[in-house]
Amino acid sequence: MKILIIIFLLITSISKASECNLSPEKGSKNYIVGYGSLMEKDSRTRTNKDAKNVKPLMVKNFERTWGQRSTRYKITFLTIKKKEGAKLNAVYYPLSIKGINKLDRRERSYCRIKLKENEVSFFNDQINLKNKNFWVYTAKEDKINAPDEKHPIVQSYVDIFLNGCFQIQDKFKINEFSDLCVQTTTGWSKSWVNDRVHARRPFLISNFNRIDSLLGRNFSYYFDNKIE
Repeated sequence: MKILIIIFLLITSISKASECNLSPEKGSKNYIVGYGSLMEKDSRTRTNKDAKNVKPLMVKNFERTWGQRSTRYKITFLTIKKKEGAKLNAVYYPLSIKGINKLDRRERSYCRIKLKENEVSFFNDQINLKNKNFWVYTAKEDKINAPDEKHPIVQSYVDIFLNGCFQIQDKFKINEFSDLCVQTTTGWSKSWVNDRVHARRPFLISNFNRIDSLLGRNFSYYFDNKIE
């Protein structure tokens, strides 16, 4: 019986691995779905300079959470995992196969998978999904590591994430889009440090005051976070 269980787990692991970073079908149109740092223009275009034409969407049956750990930098980043009934707001943008390969190298600790048609919905657009692939980077094998004192949430990353949310909110006039970013993200933790180079200087960070106001409304401990 134990042997059968081990074989099943191995087959499942191999199956999941084979779904990672698949090559897009020839003749298809490919889009990247960004839900964390890829929502922010400067962060996104740092890897792909032409990744400017972004639009908002909702992703269904996935949960955004703080759970992707960087052992090198001792940080916990955002990731997503499958969860029936969950949803999150994000952006999508077209990218060439060459651009996708380049982004795969940046996001090498994640697994790029193709979303199903019923897992995406759009705010205003009516889109024909035929021959269109929507790719998103997920936690490998749904491996989630919650933030802790050695691998905290860091404010510099939170700023990039929420600045991207405000950019989309302002561009598309979607009220509460930034609130959705916070409310559809799980895993927020008191293991959270403020690592801004120059703390409390609004002119150095886009939407600084709006980010602080949003987080202060949602987390009573926000302004007590450790400053590095």
